[in-house]
Amino acid sequence: MKYLMKLILLFLISINSYSQIKNDTFQKILNVYSDSLQSKKYGIVNLTKNKNKIYKSQIGWASETEKMTSDKIFNIGSLTKMFTSVLILQEIEKGKLKLNDTIGTFFSKNKNVDSKITIEELLRHKSGLGEIVIDSILNNSFGDYEYKYNHSFLYNLIPKKQFNKGEKYLYTNTNYQLLGYILEIINDKPYSKIVEERIFEPCKMKKSYTYFSKTLKNIAHPMFNGEDLLEQLNYRFYYNLAYSAGCLSSNLNDLELFFTSLYETNKLISRETFNKMTEFQDNYGLGIEKRKVISTIEYDLIGHGGDNLSFKIRNWYNPKTKDLIITISNQLGDKFIGKINDEIIKQIE
Repeated sequence: MKYLMKLILLFLISINSYSQIKNDTFQKILNVYSDSLQSKKYGIVNLTKNKNKIYKSQIGWASETEKMTSDKIFNIGSLTKMFTSVLILQEIEKGKLKLNDTIGTFFSKNKNVDSKITIEELLRHKSGLGEIVIDSILNNSFGDYEYKYNHSFLYNLIPKKQFNKGEKYLYTNTNYQLLGYILEIINDKPYSKIVEERIFEPCKMKKSYTYFSKTLKNIAHPMFNGEDLLEQLNYRFYYNLAYSAGCLSSNLNDLELFFTSLYETNKLISRETFNKMTEFQDNYGLGIEKRKVISTIEYDLIGHGGDNLSFKIRNWYNPKTKDLIITISNQLGDKFIGKINDEIIKQIE
């Protein structure tokens, strides 16, 4: 009997050791793409959280002369929208907003804006509003301090609508810029201060910022086709134009703190509110995206990507296993982080 028990114990130990992820598993996945990044001089970082253990990996370059490290700070682009959504949902919990409130309550008349658009339609990208932000390295506002998009209030620059409100989903930055202005109106303080007080501080995100600037320490430089764009960088492009749709900057450690707080605790919003946030239509909820994975089993991942000048981030969380993947590049034209995430998803299924 004792012999049988020993055999069973050895079997269980062997199964456990076989199924465990090795410390270099994810670094090896990134290393496959290392040679491809050498000539283009940019880098990629990854954080994978599997079975509550965190693994960090990196390849490539943080600038023309500096190797990439996993603690670098990046602009996170449209992942900012998830932060903005959380802040709006906090206002709803406090009774200061409702999802069916219309934007005519907050803004003056604009011929290109339907005043009956609701908060929920902004959150779900169903407003039909015209697009203000053009995600292009040729965007004049990137390096020009006098460009009109440096105006801090973009409401009057919204172009002609794309379709009638509520008709369909179409991802548009303008929606989240207006949500940022609404937050400022009802709190009588800057969007940046609201983010710091209600997300950065409670989540203990000490290396996160409400803008991206060459003055920040330990940043990954924005790279484009092998060229370092740091000296062309204009912080007001992020702070004023990308604003509540794409201004925030952070690193892997801080983002893990944010995601864990949002997905697994009541620190930012209640579980009831989070369930509302994840009621998906067209694979988009209230500032959050859904991805269906069909493998040996079918399951859903949630998160929010981001593309900005010149950064790219993709992240996914499995609500059932609590596994988390965050991958960031300092090159907008990167073609590899999606493939890297797909390989990691296969490893941790």
